Amino acid sequence: MLRFFIALLLIFGITYAETPEKKQIPIVIEADTLNYSKKNNLLIYKGNVVVKKEDFILHSDILKIILDQKGDISRIIAIGNVRFKKGDRTGRSDKAEYFKDKNYIILTGNAQLQQNNNIIEGDKIIYYLDTEKAEVIGQKKRVRTIFFPKEDKGEKKQ
Repeated sequence: MLRFFIALLLIFGITYAETPEKKQIPIVIEADTLNYSKKNNLLIYKGNVVVKKEDFILHSDILKIILDQKGDISRIIAIGNVRFKKGDRTGRSDKAEYFKDKNYIILTGNAQLQQNNNIIEGDKIIYYLDTEKAEVIGQKKRVRTIFFPKEDKGEKKQ
């Protein structure tokens, strides 16, 4: 019973971890099951996983959270039917990995990013959160972009 409460406190510590300057915003994770291993510094959520933080929402079949030695999040892996939305941006893939130390996400397998009507697709997308740069790689199929230019409202149509 004591171990259960320690694991619960650890999870709450993770969900509220923020830098002191920033407002502490909770991360809410829901799933059918959760397995925690202190020995492996690993939390595994399975079944209809939903992660919410402010205007960000992620869905997947499995979510693995790897902790560092201090108990902070080091890496997050979402597997199976991965879909996410933040503001007007959405994405999907078979697998998504977030690396906290470098602050980037790698989407693999049927990877797609969409903003408004604009879409970019590839086998692998590496998205750098700090610089908002993306690298799209086509391994089995070519990279595809669907781009809708903005209409110039000052120009008269004939």
